[in-house]
Amino acid sequence: MARRPPPNLTDKTLGCFSHVKPSPMLDHLIRFLSTWSGTDKALMFTQYSSKLIIPLLTLQHAVRLRLAGTKVYHASNGGSANARRLEKLYNLIGDARVLFRIWGILPMIKWMIALERDPPPTRPLHTIERIQGWSMLAYCPMEAVAYLASHGILPVSTANQNRLWLWSCRCWAVYVGLQLLHLVEDNRLLRLRARALERSRGHPVPAAAVRSSAADDEKKSFSAASKDELSEEQAVTRKLWDDLDERKQAILSELWVNLGYLPLTIHWSCPSGIFNSDVWVGIFGTVAAVSGFRPGWKATAA
Repeated sequence: MARRPPPNLTDKTLGCFSHVKPSPMLDHLIRFLSTWSGTDKALMFTQYSSKLIIPLLTLQHAVRLRLAGTKVYHASNGGSANARRLEKLYNLIGDARVLFRIWGILPMIKWMIALERDPPPTRPLHTIERIQGWSMLAYCPMEAVAYLASHGILPVSTANQNRLWLWSCRCWAVYVGLQLLHLVEDNRLLRLRARALERSRGHPVPAAAVRSSAADDEKKSFSAASKDELSEEQAVTRKLWDDLDERKQAILSELWVNLGYLPLTIHWSCPSGIFNSDVWVGIFGTVAAVSGFRPGWKATAA
């Protein structure tokens, strides 16, 4: 069997990654970014957090120029080249996210079809989701037409483009407002499930108590079958409570996402907006992005 020659300079240079160990974190990040939602949340966080960094860069540069006795700080972004670059990145990411959403109407149609074949457990939830679906069916094409027209692809006047942007955001605001009502109903059903579970199975016994109980059982010469049955029963109870806890965390995450979206949708639904500074857009957008990051990251865990 031929022996491999010792590594030369080429092997050491081109094969330098042989010294890098496989990273579970990198694998997880790739899985997360391989999903449409994961990519959108990463872009969203970059986009809106830049709205918080731009004013800081502008202020820092303007103060430095003022102390130097120049007047360039009256220029756009206080004359800061870094702030201008970050603003271009913000606009570019915003364009990319809207472009990726052009086909968003297709999963909405699929969702509405499934909604009628497998409706939610209560009629209020069914009605809420129906209205949400129709609001998205109106939102998606209006946003797509306005976006394509703004780039000169469709022959739509500027005035009509502005109307399309405005009404698409209003449809989105309807969805977000209804989602908050949806979460209220979800939380009510979750509390009912928790009370029913508490009455039927009680709370799971802590692990220490289970071990102590097992020791007492041995002293009292209980059968092995009864101990196994007790252990299995406790495991099922603990799994049911864990499922409720996970659902509670999901509702909480969704609540923060929509509390971040709500002011933005209202702001963009008004012709003159409600914020006098883009910093508020950055704050609420970052809240929504960070809150939506956690469920997606957890869902793509190994």
